[in-house]
Amino acid sequence: MHTFFLLSSLLLAAVISVSGASVLRLLPVGGRRSAALAVLGLPPTVVLLGVSHLVPRFWEDCAPLVGWDRIASFSLLGLLGAMGLGALGLNLARLAVVDRLLPACSALGDPVVRADTEALAARLGVRTPCVRILRSAAPLAAAGGLWQSNIVLSSWLLEHLDRDELESVLTHELAHLVRGDYLLRWLARLLRDATAYLPGSWYALRALEDDEELAADVLAVGATRQPLAMASALGKVWRAVTAPQNAGFAGLPAYAATSAALLEQRLNRLLDGDVRPGSVLPGRALAGISILSVGALAPRLLALSAAALPLMCTLRY
Repeated sequence: MHTFFLLSSLLLAAVISVSGASVLRLLPVGGRRSAALAVLGLPPTVVLLGVSHLVPRFWEDCAPLVGWDRIASFSLLGLLGAMGLGALGLNLARLAVVDRLLPACSALGDPVVRADTEALAARLGVRTPCVRILRSAAPLAAAGGLWQSNIVLSSWLLEHLDRDELESVLTHELAHLVRGDYLLRWLARLLRDATAYLPGSWYALRALEDDEELAADVLAVGATRQPLAMASALGKVWRAVTAPQNAGFAGLPAYAATSAALLEQRLNRLLDGDVRPGSVLPGRALAGISILSVGALAPRLLALSAAALPLMCTLRY
């Protein structure tokens, strides 16, 4: 009986996740950040609400947690807890690995690039990060750092991009720092990993990451006023990643794209000079409505499910 209630909360979480992801597809790309976070955060909240009924004071005399029900309930609870703790451990490990690997990347010594970075950081109103070089034959650009902001560029970028193109890459990564995308993406991945059994969470994370790339493009072009330089750099990165000799390169760098469709959209926007921020109002409205709706309806729906426990007891006894 208690297992039935736990499964009911999981079913409700799945409905919220799939429904949220379906509506997320209808929102304009570039303004889905708030809605994607709601789709990622609401299902685990509902699951936690359902799990709370296992606190002993909620046990009814007519529905003792014994026998197969006890075994099944605590097995399911253990599985959910293991997924949550595993997700937390995995994402903490990611932070620790990045923090330990950063010192292995040497600080950039080129005074011209350093001066450009300082000027761009001042233009965007962010503290100048430490620019580090990763010796790699593959294109890569990433921004982050647990204790200090860093931008990591692969040596490939320095060798193949001209000054304007490299400046656009740096500005794009600085835009991620301005927006706090590094920590937000970490939180989103934590929520996705904790609810990996919900397909909607995978789509919500991808939508969030896509929107972060588009928003970083908007800030970068606003600062450099050189959309064609960014498009040129993006094209060079894409050609290098898709070259036959790099077929084994796993995934695309942060500066490139998360999908071919997004890459095409980014390039079209840059080439057309139509790099404008997406409307955030629909996404925020959806997030607000979702939070209020789930906050009002989820407890009532779970209460209806809980009402089946004494009903089962009545039928049983």
